[in-house]
Amino acid sequence: MIDKKIDDLFTEWLEKNKDEIIGKWIELVKIPSIKSERAEKAPYGIECAKALNFAASLFDSEGIDSKVYDEGGYALASYGTGEKTIGLYSHSDVVPVGDGWLFTEPFNPVIKDGSLIGRGAEDNKSGIIASLCLMKFLKDSGVKLGSRIEAFIGSDEECGMEDMKAYLAEQTVPDISFVPDADFPCSTGEKGICHIWAKNKTAFKDIKNIKAGEAFNIVLDKIETEIVYSDGLYNEIEEKLTGNEKITLSRENGMIKLLAKGISKHASIPEGSENAALTLFSFLCGCENLCENDRYILKNAVEALSCYYGKGLNILHEDPNFGKTTCTNGMVKIEDEKLMLSFDIRYGDTQDAAELEKNSAEALDGLGFVIVYKDNSPGFSIDKDSKIPAILEGIFAEITGEYHKSVLMSGGTYARKLKNAFSLGTSVILPERKDKVLEMPEGHGGPHQRDERIDIEGFFTAVRILLHYVIESDKIING
Repeated sequence: MIDKKIDDLFTEWLEKNKDEIIGKWIELVKIPSIKSERAEKAPYGIECAKALNFAASLFDSEGIDSKVYDEGGYALASYGTGEKTIGLYSHSDVVPVGDGWLFTEPFNPVIKDGSLIGRGAEDNKSGIIASLCLMKFLKDSGVKLGSRIEAFIGSDEECGMEDMKAYLAEQTVPDISFVPDADFPCSTGEKGICHIWAKNKTAFKDIKNIKAGEAFNIVLDKIETEIVYSDGLYNEIEEKLTGNEKITLSRENGMIKLLAKGISKHASIPEGSENAALTLFSFLCGCENLCENDRYILKNAVEALSCYYGKGLNILHEDPNFGKTTCTNGMVKIEDEKLMLSFDIRYGDTQDAAELEKNSAEALDGLGFVIVYKDNSPGFSIDKDSKIPAILEGIFAEITGEYHKSVLMSGGTYARKLKNAFSLGTSVILPERKDKVLEMPEGHGGPHQRDERIDIEGFFTAVRILLHYVIESDKIING
């Protein structure tokens, strides 16, 4: 199925250019593009705008026309001609970093044992570099397509996709699109995503401060709290913490300070995670010297947080295609002396969105919470009659020697906002691989985790696959 001549040419081109490509990749990862306050020509913060402009400049430097739409927070790069368009979608913003990185600092990317480590190295600055590789190769090699290739670079994918909203209002969507921000061979659908902030109706008395989390979509792995000091409570906590390595105790400025740690995971795949708030609140519920008012609030919070499949919110559901609904917590804070919890809920096609919202609101109300913020983004599935997934599966099998069916995703990508769009991965480990892939400790290495990493050899294999996806799609849409 694949064009062997083009494949050999591309493999040779990648080998010749890989050092330069990696160098540009590293420079992009160095930019701390976490969303922050709006500024002039920077709707998602100065660093997000910096990363967006730098990414666009990478295309310009290769003679590929690009334009930054400052107010929309996105950029477009274009190569080739033709009435039909093939889109490539990636994003330059990243999630917060957290502390406890073991291999490097988040924005000081390093290469270790064949992996690039740094926040955004995979999610999703690898997608930008993949698009650059493909378009630069087409330009350098003279390989002609019937379609124009358009690369979209966003800067608000992780925090609401407002960049995509601006893009859709101003631009024409391509005939077919690829989003290198997921898994191979491709994704043909994504779960719905509902974000909630719930606020308790009752004020704390002795718990005065909580600091925990910065994003909906990262399972909370660190929480700090301050409680009014009393000898009885301090001594009880100290005794109960004997042998407990997950919670640490200190005393400062008339306050009891507690720090609890868990295990982070992407909210879409919470299995194996440990929510630090659940750990801390469960512990404090058993402390008799904490006032009854505060223990009652925490007891109800524990019930809401205790199941990452949503039992506490009465939304348990298993979709025949997408699997179980998930419900995770990524942020906790105190506002007006009242406890606030965030929830990231991901659900399949067969779960009614309105019923999910109703059940969660009623369950939270019964636990003393009221929903003060809600954003519900419906999921999607590609037309079951589409022939494209089977074609992509065939290309993937031919290159890797392994056949896999297309997947349905728990994560959310730009594909959910487009038509005829397929998300895919940015790294593939071939079966004949001899060198080991760098292994990371639990809670490290994945997207949204500490020490985020991507295998470099696997990345270049993924770019080969993407090229052939584009070539074959070009044939399809041009008849």
